Amino acid sequence: MLSIASNHRAGGAYREAHGRDYSPEGLFRNAVRSFLSGADNVGDRNLLSSAQIENLRNRSALAQLIELVAPGKANTLSDALLTEFGSIGRILSESEEALRRVLGSHDAVINLLMAAEKLFTAQLQNDLPKRLVSATDSKLISYLQGSMGSLANETMRVLFLDNANHLLKDEELGTGSPNKIIVPPRSILKRALELNASAIILVHNHPAGDLKPSRSDIKFTMLIKTICRELEIKLHDHIIIAGNQWSSFRKMRLL
Repeated sequence: MLSIASNHRAGGAYREAHGRDYSPEGLFRNAVRSFLSGADNVGDRNLLSSAQIENLRNRSALAQLIELVAPGKANTLSDALLTEFGSIGRILSESEEALRRVLGSHDAVINLLMAAEKLFTAQLQNDLPKRLVSATDSKLISYLQGSMGSLANETMRVLFLDNANHLLKDEELGTGSPNKIIVPPRSILKRALELNASAIILVHNHPAGDLKPSRSDIKFTMLIKTICRELEIKLHDHIIIAGNQWSSFRKMRLL
């Protein structure tokens, strides 16, 4: 649920050790390899429910990833993380402080998880088309689901586009609680003018999983639409991300 506010709001070197590559590229390759191999190592599937299979897959994949930097402790640490956060997506979206509450002094594991999140997001960004034909382009939706679908709190991000719909900037402009976010509408339009943007796409997530916009969501969007019209800026859409699902104001005929 969006709330409207009137005020404005505006490493070290990597190395190889013990035969392991700790460069960003090496971490990414190892992470992908671990997650993929873990998916097929879950025992007898015929005896398990789909939820149990997914749980085992997550634990196996996460343990294999952590094993890269914490041999012998991977199972214990992966169990602790999944018990606390519930899913790999939520783990990778957590802050360093949140991870440290569970992992304590295991800095190598914390750094690896944070690096994996940045690399996965960067890979999704690399797949984004240079020119958006649609605000609901499948690659854009995949990127938004990957970067926002597991967030614990509501977050607003804005995509700023030029007059040919090339992406100028993707910025987070507000974050709040699990069911509320305060975003100053004028700050969004101020940023659009700073970037000389001709159009914007609003995006925010619903951690509870409901795709239906709240009254505040609708009121906020209509206000942004009015200000955009006055400034001759197009509001292409307002997309809602809820886990691996999505919807949009255009799709719901609210814009």
